[in-house]
Amino acid sequence: MSSEQDDPSSPQDDPSSPQEEAPPSAREAAPPGSQDSAPPPHSGEEGQTGEAAQEMALGEATSAEGEGSAEDAVASDLLNFTPSDEGLILSEEEELELKRIRSRPRTVQSILSESHSQPSHRSSKFFRSMSGVPNLQETLKERQARFREARENRKMKIDPSYKYVFEILSHSLGLEFVTVEELILDCPSLDSFDYFFMKDGSKTLKFLYQEGDSPGIECGRIIPGVTKGAKMMRLYIDNAAPEELKGPCVFFIRCRSDITINIKNIHEEVLFTVLDASSGLLVGIRNMLAKIFLPAILATNNWGALNQSKQGESEKHIFTETINRYLLFLDGARISIEGTVKLKKIDNVDFSKLHTFEEVTVAANNSETVRQLEDVLMIWYKQIEQVLIESEQMRKEADDSGPLTELEHWKRMSAKFNYIIEQIKGPSCKAVINVLNLAHSKLLKNWRDLDARITDTANESKDNVRYLYTLEKVCQPLYNYDLVSMAHGIQNLINAIRMIHSVSRYYNTSERMTSLFIKVTNQMVTASKAYITDGGLNHVWDQETPLVLKKIKDCIFLFKEYQASFHKTRKQILESSGEKSFEVSEMYIFGKFEAFCKRLEKITEMITIVQTYSALNSSTIEGIDIMAIKFKNIHHGVKKKEYDILDPRRTEFDTDFSGFMSKISALEVQIQAFMNSTFGKILSSQQALQLLQRFQKLNIPCLQLEINHTIERILQCYVAELEAIKKLYHSQKDDPPLARNMPPVAGKILWVRQLYRRITEPINYFFKNSEILSSVEGKAVIRQYNKISYVLVEFEVVYHTAWIREMSHLQYGACDTPRWRCPGP
Repeated sequence: MSSEQDDPSSPQDDPSSPQEEAPPSAREAAPPGSQDSAPPPHSGEEGQTGEAAQEMALGEATSAEGEGSAEDAVASDLLNFTPSDEGLILSEEEELELKRIRSRPRTVQSILSESHSQPSHRSSKFFRSMSGVPNLQETLKERQARFREARENRKMKIDPSYKYVFEILSHSLGLEFVTVEELILDCPSLDSFDYFFMKDGSKTLKFLYQEGDSPGIECGRIIPGVTKGAKMMRLYIDNAAPEELKGPCVFFIRCRSDITINIKNIHEEVLFTVLDASSGLLVGIRNMLAKIFLPAILATNNWGALNQSKQGESEKHIFTETINRYLLFLDGARISIEGTVKLKKIDNVDFSKLHTFEEVTVAANNSETVRQLEDVLMIWYKQIEQVLIESEQMRKEADDSGPLTELEHWKRMSAKFNYIIEQIKGPSCKAVINVLNLAHSKLLKNWRDLDARITDTANESKDNVRYLYTLEKVCQPLYNYDLVSMAHGIQNLINAIRMIHSVSRYYNTSERMTSLFIKVTNQMVTASKAYITDGGLNHVWDQETPLVLKKIKDCIFLFKEYQASFHKTRKQILESSGEKSFEVSEMYIFGKFEAFCKRLEKITEMITIVQTYSALNSSTIEGIDIMAIKFKNIHHGVKKKEYDILDPRRTEFDTDFSGFMSKISALEVQIQAFMNSTFGKILSSQQALQLLQRFQKLNIPCLQLEINHTIERILQCYVAELEAIKKLYHSQKDDPPLARNMPPVAGKILWVRQLYRRITEPINYFFKNSEILSSVEGKAVIRQYNKISYVLVEFEVVYHTAWIREMSHLQYGACDTPRWRCPGP
């Protein structure tokens, strides 16, 4: 006792101590054996609250001990004069917190020793000491003043950097700036701001806005309209936040840690975002990733070195798909949590009184208790029975669900059933079973059957999850949309399914194997669609024709590889002894992929047609621009379709495809008629052939037949031209027309060469571009051409030889040495 009296931390010994607090309550100070009661306080005593009255009532216990009773009464009397915290709001948790941080209070013995040390005071159970009241009242005022002063000190630290954060909080939370400032000042410390702003300080600063207990006296202000222990919206900083996050969280992140954050650089160096956990933390994280970060990642074009190679594009795609899979994982976790079944809570039964064997025996002998527990058991029985019925029903799944959705389904089922089993093995359910077992209740037979069913179902789901986990790694290429690696990994995937089929106890049925293969096919089709459209970014019609045709070719190759691997594995199973064969329907497995490939073949045909007829836009043939406009309208009619043309389930594509082909057929007829009219009157075979070459450059298949007919007509015109040139030669060979200022011999040679070129250019074109010269008519034309060309060449050779002969004489004369007569004198 003496050590407690000499405690230097006592407020009585050191009034100026900053840790001086109000004395302990009567619940803390009164010894357990005290039975003396103090007289009630005066009715006019100020500051008396309901709490003080309760403390006084607690001190009115009687005691059988003689000497200690008087001291206890004095202590109780002194405590009854403790002033209340009128006008202040303190919750029970905050009171406990203050008691934990305050200085050590004086004990009852120290108070009594001081009362005995004054000789003028008489030891009596009715005695009240008034000496400590003024000191206690002053202590409360000092506490209030100290907390107000601390709040003012925190307010003085607010600089423009703080205000920048406050403004963002105000905008993000929909609060007034003043409200945000007051809520921040309610926090006992602003050191988190200093650590965040300082060099090499904290990288994050978090604020949580949610409902909590109203702040107590330590906040330094009185909150109007908020009573003690009431709930209110509060703004927590960093580690001061409660463990359960159930409101919006605004967090700030520093870009660099090697500089000090100030008002000049805070808008450049600090980023922020909002995590809304009002509907749960999983939902908040999922929404933040799906609605903020993933769209920002997809919208960015600055990927650095990844933009410079095809491998970089693949890495970007893998990264985004990893985020998508994580979002699916969060959805699965949320669904698993929401899908747990909790056995109904029974309020009218005290299960804590059914723990010992004696309690269970007494309950079993009470027919009313047994009947009540049987009702409880039936409630739980019906709950579990309903869960089992729902699990056995055919579940609804998306038409494009992949193999990993099967794993997620069984994970959810395993979590649901295991949680039910945990509750069955819990103390409440065990207590009910023990009582009904001793009472020989007839319900236990049905309950044991249900227990066996739920246990077997839980084991099934656990076993399925264990084996389906082996698919997770080999299925990753299906979700990366890389058809090259996908084609190489198909055999590993089918081998993994084969292992599950041969080893699994529950999952080796024909129905489940077929369902699993169908999901694999679904994911392949989904991956192929994403591969063609670059993850949905580029439409089929907006890509370069060679590129999109190569992608379609790769998808068809994947389908053939898938079929080949399946047939190879099936053959191996049939050849092996003792292994159960795949009893699955190939139509169900490959039907969707086969329909997808047929759709790709139709799309390929449309793309090829579009590529072919696009030549009309660049052609310079007079009058063909009308045909180009008609084709452009047909093409735009196909491109403006809003449905997914790669989805084989969209049957409207087949209708649009038939309409497209019929319009193209009509356009072909019009182009053929246009070409026929263009060559309606051929004036010259050379000009006709030049125009024909321009039609041939269009490379439109429907014109090939019309081109052959046109060549026949040009050949007939050519025959007439041969006859005309033959007549012209015979009529002008003796005196051919010469060009102006041309020498006679050279003029004649030039004249005959022009005739020769007129008959040679058409025959060369026929020989290179058509088989018409192989026909009977063509051979006759060749004979006629040979005769005329021989004559023309002979004419040129004769005149050229004669010219050379004449020139040789002139050359010899020119080479003689000139002789000059020297004139004599």
